Amino acid sequence: MGNENLYWKTFLLPYELAVGGFLIKLESLRKEFILKNAYNPIELISGRVKTVGSILEKAERLGIDFNNISNDIYDIAGIRITCKYIQDVYQVLELLKTRKDIDIFLVKDYIKNPKESGYRSLHIITKYKVETVEGQSPINIEFQIRTHAMHLWASIEHSLQYKYFHQIPNEIKERLFQASLITGKLDNEMSRIKNAMEEVIVEKVRNEEYELEDYDLLLNSIRR
Repeated sequence: MGNENLYWKTFLLPYELAVGGFLIKLESLRKEFILKNAYNPIELISGRVKTVGSILEKAERLGIDFNNISNDIYDIAGIRITCKYIQDVYQVLELLKTRKDIDIFLVKDYIKNPKESGYRSLHIITKYKVETVEGQSPINIEFQIRTHAMHLWASIEHSLQYKYFHQIPNEIKERLFQASLITGKLDNEMSRIKNAMEEVIVEKVRNEEYELEDYDLLLNSIRR
C-alpha cells in the first residue's frame, strides 16, 4: 500500500504543478486585460487534477491499458475557463494558440457539434513540459472553455452522471437535452444583444455623439 501511494503521488505531482502554474499564468493574463482596459474574454478560471479513483474508473470504462494512462487519458490535468459570450470562447482558443509553452494537438468543438446528450463546450488538448527536479516531464493538459450557461448545464449533468452511476434514466436524459437547447438559445441571444449594443456605440461615434477616444472604453464596458 505504501509503495502504491508513493507511485500515485509521484505520478500526479507534474499534473499538480502544471495546474497550479497555469492558474497563476491565466489569472495574470486576465488581470493584465483589465489593467490595460482591454477586451477581456476571460471571466473565471479554475483547475483540478483527477483523483486516482477517477483516473482508474475512466481507464476501465474506456478500455485503456494501465501503462497507457498518461498518454491516452487527456484530462488528468484540467483547466476550465468560463466566458460570458460564445465569441469569447473562440477568442480564448486563439490566445492559447499563441502560447509558446503548450502544443495543441487536438481540438474538440462540442459547441458547433454538441454531444448527443446536449453537452456543449470547447476542449483543447495540449502537451506541456513540466519542469521538475528530475528535468522536464511532458504531460497532457485539457483546457475546457465554455460560457456560464454551458457550465451550468454541464455541472448538473455531471452530478447526475455520478448519482446514477453513468446510467441516467431516459426521461431525465431527454429533459437534460431539452434544457441544453434552451441554454444554447440563451447563449445565442446574449451574443446578439452584445453585438447590437456595439452597433449602437459605433453609430453614436459616427454621429459624433461620443468622442472617438471613448470608443474602446464604451465597448469594453459592454464586454465585461
